[in-house]
Amino acid sequence: MTCAGQLIEQHLAGVLDLEMEMNLNIAEVKPLVELALREDIGTGDITSDVLIAPGCEANAVIIAGERGVIAGLSVSELVFNLMDSKIVFKACVSDGDKVEKGKIAARVSGRARAVLAGERTALNFLSRLSGIATKTACFVERVGSYRAKVMDTRKTTPGWRILEKYAVMIGGGYNHRMGLYDAVLIKDNHLKLVEGRIGKAVAEAKKAHPSKRIEVETTNISEVKDALSGN
Repeated sequence: MTCAGQLIEQHLAGVLDLEMEMNLNIAEVKPLVELALREDIGTGDITSDVLIAPGCEANAVIIAGERGVIAGLSVSELVFNLMDSKIVFKACVSDGDKVEKGKIAARVSGRARAVLAGERTALNFLSRLSGIATKTACFVERVGSYRAKVMDTRKTTPGWRILEKYAVMIGGGYNHRMGLYDAVLIKDNHLKLVEGRIGKAVAEAKKAHPSKRIEVETTNISEVKDALSGN
């Protein structure tokens, strides 16, 4: 292997060893859940208010509609708790568990009106996050025999970033940068504006942010060598 090849190999090894710790902070998620409930319920669930007696109690189960990886149980629980703090939410599996179609993921019991009003929002969060975790797990499995890691991007649903990146992690993937603030990523658009001086761009970024991770988008080995020259 050439000297340049060795440098590239070392650089790749550093990238592949990256892992951003991320635990779901339910307090950060609460405003999003409250927004979702306001969006769905508005001035009230007029159907249940007409048909369901105020004191009526209900027991419900959340069942997996297909095989996949569960993610977002704590968010679903928060939905129901915001509807009525007396609702009992009992998870029957854990985030990250692989389940088969028909598996009971959780049981919910409490005032029927509150359960019915919160069910769609709870399922929306659980379904979307489980879908992301399941798709991520498929990608992870596909590259399992290679020296590679599946990482996410900033191409997330506005407002859902912390949740969607959490789901990627639950599916066995890895979180890349959370935003523009926590890592330097020199992309093609940046290089166009600095006339393609990759090495100089890397050097300037390293000087300005010595403690930050620095990555560069390249299209060929020559650009990789140029990027490494800025280290």
